[in-house]
Amino acid sequence: MASPTYDYIVVGGGLAGCVLSSRIRQYDDAVKILLIEAGKETRERSDVHNMQVLNLGSELDWQYQSEPVEALMGRRITLNAGKGLGGSSAINSGGWTRGAAADYDEWAALVGDERYSYKGQLPWFKKSELWFDDKNPEEHGKDGPIRVTCAKASNRMFPLAEQAAAGWEELGVLTLPDGDQNTGDNLGRAYICEARSDGKREWSANQYSLDGIEVRLETFVNRVIIQKIHGNLKATGVELADSSVVKGHNIIVSAGAFRSPQLLQLSGIGPSTHLETFGIQPLVDLPEVGKNLSDHMIFFQHWRLRDPSAGHTIGSANPLFQQPQYSQGVPFDWIVNTGVPKEGLVKAIERDEGAKPNDSKHVLLAKDRTFIENIVMFAKLPFPGVPMDAKHITSALVSFLPTSTGSVSLKSGKPEDHPKVNLNYLSTEVDNDQIIGESIPEGLLVEALAPDDSDEKLDQRIAVTGGTSWHPSGTCSMGKVVDTEFRVTGVEGLRVVDASVIPVPLSAHLQAPLYALSEQAAAIITGKV
Repeated sequence: MASPTYDYIVVGGGLAGCVLSSRIRQYDDAVKILLIEAGKETRERSDVHNMQVLNLGSELDWQYQSEPVEALMGRRITLNAGKGLGGSSAINSGGWTRGAAADYDEWAALVGDERYSYKGQLPWFKKSELWFDDKNPEEHGKDGPIRVTCAKASNRMFPLAEQAAAGWEELGVLTLPDGDQNTGDNLGRAYICEARSDGKREWSANQYSLDGIEVRLETFVNRVIIQKIHGNLKATGVELADSSVVKGHNIIVSAGAFRSPQLLQLSGIGPSTHLETFGIQPLVDLPEVGKNLSDHMIFFQHWRLRDPSAGHTIGSANPLFQQPQYSQGVPFDWIVNTGVPKEGLVKAIERDEGAKPNDSKHVLLAKDRTFIENIVMFAKLPFPGVPMDAKHITSALVSFLPTSTGSVSLKSGKPEDHPKVNLNYLSTEVDNDQIIGESIPEGLLVEALAPDDSDEKLDQRIAVTGGTSWHPSGTCSMGKVVDTEFRVTGVEGLRVVDASVIPVPLSAHLQAPLYALSEQAAAIITGKV
């Protein structure tokens, strides 16, 4: 008996793959959809439901390894990425942030399509979410699959929260209206929001119905089958790890910012000379496949409380922290998004580009650009040499608009080998200008463990504590690898839909933007918009 030919084969059952499969089926229940996932089932796992367990380093994590990062003392960085139904939405910390409208407007201008402006994305943000309160109804959805809860609804208040707020206000950082950063304006102090309900994780595989969809788990795809038909290249199926072939009319690659470009390259789509090095016949010479890797670098600092007996942090004897809400979600209530001083930024751009930038035209100098996310955690993260006790807390600074770009390429022609990932952090003056700054307000009752704030010492601390915040994007960029309908250049019937298509850095954790983009892509692919 001949195997069926599917209308859609979705390669990768991660966040995007589950949303796409679910919505395409909803829009047309007559189509045959095959969703292929290399990892395991997650929907009944209590360790995934529990928000406090991120499952990093587990069987649900690909654990890619970067090439040595020069700016980080030559360290290799572990790049956690979800391997299981729901992908990274099943192992992440749940953060729900959209970013600034200016980011999306830059995206739309770059690709010449207003559907990718903030206004164009807003309906899809709303379609994906079930917002926790009635504030800002023009900005938030009430009927979406993903329930979103913000800290102000958690009935908790960390003892240091008000001190931190006052400290930020002294620096001129004000609280956003309703503490809501998910309105297109994220510059300021805002409540942390998460994809969770009653302390439990919300993830794509669990919240989007996969009924009527054939799901193959623990199934690895070697490559996309591409044939020449009537003079044109056409994707006709996928080859699995056992060398069997599954046929499909439409192939959608949703394997993530590391695996999707690797899969295209293994299929003969990418830089020809690179493919030939590994004995792969180039079908489409597309040099930008795997280029433009953008990732938000994170930098940690550790602080000693001046009065540890006051019970300010999780882990102390303060009975406040025995209340259940303090074990639900991340150990902080607020995040603070800031810009960077214009004078230093202009000089850094000039050093990078060799000419003084035009204030009115340069995208980084546009109004309302959010460069840095600042987080003060009322707990201590594990780090060598710093005691895990209630005497210490951790702060984090995330670089949201990096101009340094890396790449994803092949290590070998073997599909089972992980790709070569060059992060290339801090390779521009602009990025170094961003990251050198305070990540905690002066008024907080703490003291730095490393009080020397010279640039040299700060560079050393960045090199030791810097790493990834798990937001890779751009490696199959829209406008270079795919068009605004997600179609891969030069191949009919082949699309890519995941974070790899996002062509510009977003001042956000990528979960919420990716839900919106996947919702939009499903409607575009099925002709609903």
